[in-house]
Amino acid sequence: MEEGPGEIVLQALTPRTGSVLGRLDDDRLDPDVAGWARLDARPAVADTLSAIHRASGAQIPVGTWDAGSASSAALLRASGFNRHTFLCGQSGSGKTYALGVLLEQLLLGTELPMAVLDPNADFVRLAETRPDVEADVAARLGAADIRVLGREPEREPLRMRFVTMPRRAQAAVLRLDPLRDRAEYNLFLDSLSAGRPPLEGVEAYVRTLLGGGTDERALAQRIQNLGLPEWEVFAREDRSAAEVVRGGARVTVLDLAGFDDPRAGSAVSLDLLENLWAGRHERCPQLLVIDEAHNICPAHPVGEIQEMLVERLVQIAGEGRKYGLWLLLSTQRPSKVHPQVLSQCDNLMLMRMNSPADVEEVVDLFGFAPPEMLRRAPFFRQGEAVFAGRFAPCPMRVRMGRRLTVNGGSDVAVPLAPAAAAATADRDRI
Repeated sequence: MEEGPGEIVLQALTPRTGSVLGRLDDDRLDPDVAGWARLDARPAVADTLSAIHRASGAQIPVGTWDAGSASSAALLRASGFNRHTFLCGQSGSGKTYALGVLLEQLLLGTELPMAVLDPNADFVRLAETRPDVEADVAARLGAADIRVLGREPEREPLRMRFVTMPRRAQAAVLRLDPLRDRAEYNLFLDSLSAGRPPLEGVEAYVRTLLGGGTDERALAQRIQNLGLPEWEVFAREDRSAAEVVRGGARVTVLDLAGFDDPRAGSAVSLDLLENLWAGRHERCPQLLVIDEAHNICPAHPVGEIQEMLVERLVQIAGEGRKYGLWLLLSTQRPSKVHPQVLSQCDNLMLMRMNSPADVEEVVDLFGFAPPEMLRRAPFFRQGEAVFAGRFAPCPMRVRMGRRLTVNGGSDVAVPLAPAAAAATADRDRI
């Protein structure tokens, strides 16, 4: 050990290589370490891992950190979530479960408002605590204002307010191009300036247009052909999702599953993003969680609504941090998400990935994470992850902790023959 106060902490990455984390002294980890000729090394102990957490100010528990023979609670820095975060893991890696753990602990350990875009209805039970959760924790989660918006009757309705959207966003919903569709586009603008809210009462608006001239009938046919009269998402007297989010809800889950036309869910997402961006100068912190992010922010957007979604997310990724708009993106493969958004992420959570090409892409994208740790991803067990970036005290390989609320994204079991099912039940009881 080098002379002087404190210990120098090294992180072994391979049997022959490692990195210097810094000098640990009085719960302070100083990365400025002078050179040395020789050190007497010893394995880390649990107290060392705990001291590293304290030195970084990490307080958000997400599981267990295993470092050689030592282990401790794995904690994240709440302040590190003021950067964009990328969570990646193949199907079956435990990605949905892990994201649930992260959201629950942010609920308990911060006051950060969150809006969750949930394409597969995996987080619609975030307000339901599991029966084995401690009473005080269940009470704290139960007191949180968690709103679940969706199509199902037991939920608040998931709505968008078309008339307050920017003109370009409205045109994207109608698939109107200002040059290609000059007459229809101009007619639509005239109807807005005349104070007629065209899609809040879409059926009546279409009937009015059908009684007009050639351009009016063409616009009516466009609306009918797009199926907009059948959409259930126009707000009318209900609150829009954006109004619920900006109204102060602690967590708003937007259940985008179940719509007959998937563009309806995309349009609601676009309305929310446009509303948050329009209010950015208020600098109200907001974590925007996008599960299955390739559906909302694909590398190659298709259609006008998706193109505008990606355009706005690229802008939020590049400029939103200073306004308090932060992204948490979750997906199965990095190549499926737009690269201009991924390149702005300063936090990484990598779970099991079997594809060497996908792993190498993560290595190339996230230079702050040790490549040696990332390249172990094909061998991770379900529920294991590497955390690296601004929210981690140092790169950590973590076993995720238990869920506190009901997980909506569990796998479907294979139906077994009666004898096999009985054997499985007996084994589970042992």
